[in-house]
Amino acid sequence: MKIYISVDMEGVACVTHGDHVKLEGAEHEAARKWMTAEANAAVEAALEAGATEVVIADSHGHMRNILPDELHQDALLVRGSPRPLSMMDGLDETFDTVFFVGYHSMAGDPTGILAHTYSSRVVYSAELNGVCVGEPGFNAAIAGHFGVPVALVCGDDTVDAEVKALMPWTQRVITKWAISPTAARSLTPRAAQERIRTGVKQALAGLSEMRPLVLEPPIRLEVSFMRAASADRAADIPGVQRIDGRTLVYEDADMLKINRIWRLMLNVGFIN
Repeated sequence: MKIYISVDMEGVACVTHGDHVKLEGAEHEAARKWMTAEANAAVEAALEAGATEVVIADSHGHMRNILPDELHQDALLVRGSPRPLSMMDGLDETFDTVFFVGYHSMAGDPTGILAHTYSSRVVYSAELNGVCVGEPGFNAAIAGHFGVPVALVCGDDTVDAEVKALMPWTQRVITKWAISPTAARSLTPRAAQERIRTGVKQALAGLSEMRPLVLEPPIRLEVSFMRAASADRAADIPGVQRIDGRTLVYEDADMLKINRIWRLMLNVGFIN
């Protein structure tokens, strides 16, 4: 059994502030340790449940956050950026399931801890086939392209609600409860790790009930930018249509092509 685990940072227990998630942040080193420990909890439980291969994708920011020397020795680590599939690079149809650990809610969530959709400076909202999605939904659609279901998502209670609405079959673990975008009532790191271990085992026990998130073609990507100037730039991408001052649309039958245009929009739309 092969398992792919995409690990972000904003949803990790006790992470609440920019100082935790930014490379130059005063508390970034502590957050890296908590992130690595949550990844290890998922790996350990997966191996105990019979996994033969576990791939960890460092999926936050510059994608060099997980501490390799502290990561479980039997895990494979996808590290560094840029990557063609970004937070999902290394995934293919040979995997049995995907876990999302340390995930957060989408841009615009009023209380979600450090909520955003890929880039807080670029994206106001994103939709796939008319459904507003954040990173869990977009990445689940990439996994669905390969026929792989998302069996587990770990993060705060706002991403829990987001995932429940989109993929109600997915096992979910709440590591903290949002008070505001930079405040939470959180489990301790050790308590969160124990919950993740339990969640992994429950997810794998119910794996036969998990379903890939496969989108009906043509897949319509609609992106609203924070600034009209970002839309100005991204509107030059071939095949992209502009529907209002800051909103662009692109359609294709292939989710990987949708992902490629999405990455172009993010890169071209970034303005200092």
